[in-house]
Amino acid sequence: MKKIGILGGTFDPFHLGHMSIGERSIQEAGLDELILLPANVSPFKINREMVEEIHRINMLEAFVKNHPEFSLSRIEIDTDNVSYTYDTMETFRKLYPKDKIYFICGSDSLITVENWYKGKQLLESTRFIVANRPGIKDDVLHDKIRHYEDTYGTEILLLTNPVLEVSSTEIKEKLKLGMSIHNLVPMEIEKYIDEYALYR
Repeated sequence: MKKIGILGGTFDPFHLGHMSIGERSIQEAGLDELILLPANVSPFKINREMVEEIHRINMLEAFVKNHPEFSLSRIEIDTDNVSYTYDTMETFRKLYPKDKIYFICGSDSLITVENWYKGKQLLESTRFIVANRPGIKDDVLHDKIRHYEDTYGTEILLLTNPVLEVSSTEIKEKLKLGMSIHNLVPMEIEKYIDEYALYR
């Protein structure tokens, strides 16, 4: 039986914050594999402009090529439908019926899960790995975790990751201004963005 983590996002672009959460999840949860799951249409980002899908995929492929503990799934990006976490996790459980599957998210996302599409069913059926994110008070987060554990029996691992103040918005703004993003994204991503003059 393997332990597999699922880290989803628009990854527009993938940055060091994503990488740090992935690496901490592997270390602290003892994951055998971490799957990066680029979203096609996130329900929280409908009507938001993104770089072409092919570029987001190519950037992630360049990254996982040099980081074998990471892999890439096209389950969501190859569909024309809005990506809902409950449906996606059900698909992964069918693909890996003998393995332990974890959904990785930030603390800012975790506290709202009950209000997601089929959020209560998601909490009942899914294991969570949660990364610290800025702006969420510890007591609020811990109260929410206890509520989920007591109400739904949810298995939740809270990471001890340092909070990295990195965002895709900041990266795009710097690129538009001709500034370096060397300290914000993995080397492979920086090279690809430069080669194709993305986000300019």
